[in-house]
Parts: sequence; C-alpha cells; structure tokens
Amino acid sequence: MTKILFPTDFSKTAKNAYLYALTMARAIDAEIVVLHSFLLPLIDESGIPANFKEVFDTIAFQNQEKLDEHMLFLNKVASKRGFEDIKATALLKSGDLHLAMEQVVELEGINLVVMGTSGTTGWFQSILGSQTGDAIASLSVPVMSIPLGLKFTKINTIGFANLYREKDFVALQKLSAMTAPFNSTIKSIFVKKPNSEVTQQQIDTWEKRCSQLNVQFFVIPDDDVRATIDDFITNQNIDVLAMLTEKRGFFQELFNSSLTQKLSNKLDIPILAFHE
Repeated sequence: MTKILFPTDFSKTAKNAYLYALTMARAIDAEIVVLHSFLLPLIDESGIPANFKEVFDTIAFQNQEKLDEHMLFLNKVASKRGFEDIKATALLKSGDLHLAMEQVVELEGINLVVMGTSGTTGWFQSILGSQTGDAIASLSVPVMSIPLGLKFTKINTIGFANLYREKDFVALQKLSAMTAPFNSTIKSIFVKKPNSEVTQQQIDTWEKRCSQLNVQFFVIPDDDVRATIDDFITNQNIDVLAMLTEKRGFFQELFNSSLTQKLSNKLDIPILAFHE
C-alpha cells in the first residue's frame, strides 16, 4: 500500500498542508499516516525522579489526547473537501521529530512526506533552518513542503528546476508519473549562467528523451538564478516547484538567507524535493 507521511505540530499550517496531502493521496492512491512527536522535559541524570515512568505516561497521554482531537479536525477538513474516502491513521512518537520521521519512513514504508513549514522572514529563509529543511536534506523519499499561510490551490502547473544531468532525468520521470493523475503541465527551467558547461547539443539530446512526457522546456540565460526562477514562477503560473536535491547546498545556492536581496513572496509555493 502506498503511504504518505504527514507530520503535524497542531499548528495553523496543518489545514492547508493537509489538503495537499489529501490531494497527493488521491492522485497516487495512498493512505495517510499522521505523525506527531513530543519531547520530554530535560532532566539532570542525577535528578531522575523515581516516578519517571509516571511522568512519561502523563505527557504521552496528554499528547495523545491532543492528537486525537487534531485528527477529528483533519477528518472534518477532508470530509468538507470531498476526501472522506482517504484513509488516515494517527501515530504518536516520543523524541525529536526528524528522527521520528526517519523511523516511520522506514518502518511504515512511506512513499512521500507532505508537511507544513513556518517562518516570519520568508519561507525559503526559514526552510534552511527548519525541521522541513532537515527532512528535505536527509530523508530517502520525496518531501513536499507547504509554506505557512499558503491557501490550497489545484496543482495545474508544476515547475521543475533542471540542471540537465542524468539524475535530473530520473527525477523528471518520477515527477511525471506521480503527477500524471492531475493532468498537470510540467515546465522545466534551466538557468544557464555564462560559465555553464551544458551545451546546446546536450540539451537537445536530453529533451528528445522526454518526448513522451508532458513537459515544456525553458532555457533562460542569466546570472541571477534566484531572481530568474522567481520571475518564472510568476510568469508561468507555477503551483508547485519540484527539484532534485542530494543535499541542502542546492537550496543554499538558490535561496541563501545571507544574501542581501530580500526573498520575494512570489516564491511562497510548495516545494516537491526528490532525492538522488
């Protein structure tokens, strides 16, 4: 059975992010595993109370109650939007969310992670230091991350940040298969810097291999990768931006928060990150 992992902290990011999880579940015929993890209070080794198990059980029980209440809310969201047929189960874990996600991905055979992320200074700035950023960098399955405050919209047009490598071709094939039920158009963008080693012949050969895929290709010469992708997202009405990332360095190259140029709100769209 195909499974989608949906981590939640009960925050206001959950509703819209969950609608994306439901949409993906419908598309790939999947069930959803809703995960919440909680941390225990820090206790000095010399001061571990005799009733530690009782403390743990109390905290776990309180979090389970919150999770059960949250599931009722998510079920109402699903029912209101016509997704009542999508199966969703709740899972509670103690410990760090990132580690809990890694465990659940392996034990439950997760195929995709959909999660919300938050930040007050722009999503790409926050994602580099967030749980979502850790997930994108290290989980073995694709991660779809939804920015805070984004209202759910149908996925009609998907952008794909392309570097014309063999592994980008594999990622594009996966993207095409995953999103085929949407009937979406995939628009590939390659920002070709003056020092790029990618030749036109390589581009032509690469694109011929994609002739059976519903993909439009855009090669845009420019020095500023981030601004070019920003304009591309706006001008081409991109609903989701997909990319291959083996490590967080690719995100940092495109959207590093230390750069002086302020990130545009136009980049606040879902990211679907594939791994090599």
